[in-house]
Amino acid sequence: MGRRFGAAATRAAAAGAVFAVAVACAQAQVPVPAGGWTVSVQSDRHLDALPLRYLGDAAAWEQLSVRPGRQLGYLLDEVRLSRTDAAQFTWTLLARQRAVAVASEGALDLARLAASSADPAGDRRWRVDLDYLGFSGIGLEAGRQVDLGHGWQVDLAVQALSLQRLTSRSVHGQAAYSAPAQTYSADLSSHEADSRLAFPFQQPMAGRGLAVLLHGGVRWEADRWQASLRWRDAGQLRWRGLPQQNSALSTDLQTVDADGFVVYRPLVEGHNRQPLYRRTLAPVTTVDLAWRAPSLGRFHAGAAWLPGWGALPVVGWQQPFGGVVVSLDGYLHERRVDIGFAHGAWQWHLATDGRAAASRSTAFGLTWRSGAN
Repeated sequence: MGRRFGAAATRAAAAGAVFAVAVACAQAQVPVPAGGWTVSVQSDRHLDALPLRYLGDAAAWEQLSVRPGRQLGYLLDEVRLSRTDAAQFTWTLLARQRAVAVASEGALDLARLAASSADPAGDRRWRVDLDYLGFSGIGLEAGRQVDLGHGWQVDLAVQALSLQRLTSRSVHGQAAYSAPAQTYSADLSSHEADSRLAFPFQQPMAGRGLAVLLHGGVRWEADRWQASLRWRDAGQLRWRGLPQQNSALSTDLQTVDADGFVVYRPLVEGHNRQPLYRRTLAPVTTVDLAWRAPSLGRFHAGAAWLPGWGALPVVGWQQPFGGVVVSLDGYLHERRVDIGFAHGAWQWHLATDGRAAASRSTAFGLTWRSGAN
């Protein structure tokens, strides 16, 4: 069972680091001509503690390199087909997946230790905190942008998704190791909800879940200044009969046995159930302030506030060169640079942290808009 807690923490922090997020969620909307079509493909991935190429690898724990403090990981993938009518209503067909994990330094260190079956060299104590939520689905979105005059614009959209996959995992508590006694102690609690979770005497569940999410924003512009406040993914996830499991471990742990398994006394206590799953999501909120100089370009600074994590700051610059608009953005927590180009109907951007095969943060986006000049 020790391997279960450790492996679960590794999967959720590594795979989960597979939402969010957050800053990518905050991309400002670009007006679309009335009657125009928009096709967009976006992908944004970041892991604090693991190179992206090891995501999903069974031996990923060997590659963990943990930053001091909390660890963040997220994944955002989205494909959109939209049409905007003359009344500035936008109708969108989309497919998306979102996953985010926030883990303590101790959670990943303990997970790595449990996976390796090795004991620490001396006494150790770990604070274990891990929260992961991921979902994917397809659906529809309806939204409208309204010009209020005097430089003010507002927009609001509602998104309904048919969920094909949903995973939620949290582990909280503390653990310790005594080198003289060669024993472990732990006080951990775990909650898991997963559309692929299986346990004895499981009842049928709904084939799909439902997500209803709200997006919106306020934008102001005057002379050389622009300011915006946006929010995204505020709403609720629901899934009837979703398998859920609560576990608790509060015991002294014995040493590793001859087969390499950690022996517990007593065993983990667990409870399986299948009520209606409900999860209310707080919005990812972004703020941005920009200043434009005709000869120097547009400079901006902002941040996305990710629930369960905090601020993810970004700074950037944008300048037209002939018929091409070039942008350069720096994501401070992710330690990466995003370069973008816009020309006519096309926009694309590519972000990297410059680590090549060891990259921990990348993003890509491509957008085409009909009727754009």
